[in-house]
Amino acid sequence: MVPHRRPPRGGQTWRTFVGSHARELWACDFLTQSMAKFTVAYVFVVMEIASRRIVHVNVTTSPALAWVKQQFREATPSGDPLYFRVHDNDAIYSQYRPPVRVERNGRTRRYRCHLDRWLREVMDITGIPIPYGALNASPHVERFMRTLRQEALDHFLFLSLTHLRQVVATYVRYYNGARPSRAIRGVPVPYPELTTPPPANGRLVALPVLGGLHHDYRLAA
Repeated sequence: MVPHRRPPRGGQTWRTFVGSHARELWACDFLTQSMAKFTVAYVFVVMEIASRRIVHVNVTTSPALAWVKQQFREATPSGDPLYFRVHDNDAIYSQYRPPVRVERNGRTRRYRCHLDRWLREVMDITGIPIPYGALNASPHVERFMRTLRQEALDHFLFLSLTHLRQVVATYVRYYNGARPSRAIRGVPVPYPELTTPPPANGRLVALPVLGGLHHDYRLAA
């Protein structure tokens, strides 16, 4: 068996790093979706690890590097504090083989892909690629991808990119605002009406989501 790798003396484990910086860590990933006309679409998701909130989502049929950069611009409004971006080693990010070393402001940085270099030099964000073949190093967004597929995508036959975008956006609103997460024992970003005390003698109502595939249960006056 392969021996378990331990962090260097004085260092910290990946689990400790994620737990300490969860509010500054965003994870991103792609999911592929087959369309009705035998084409393939790509769903790009950015998640805030601490709250499990889906910060940004979009779909495309040609996920070029320039398109990915634009998604990061839209997901990170100006004035936000520095974030770490965790991602896998997808070829879309323009991998450097071997990694390159760039000296800037008297400090040498090592980059494994062009995306990380662009994030640092243009947006002042630190990109963190996970180890090769270690998808369990980014389990939070990977688990959301499975949830998205099982609870939404597998129930539809998508005729166009617009249709896919609408379904994904609707489910993300439900996931962020109404769906309880077992990981955080709560809702990532509850709808405003869910943050107020429920009526004492209210009645239970079920608001359909995605045509009744899911329901948002609330107490109404």
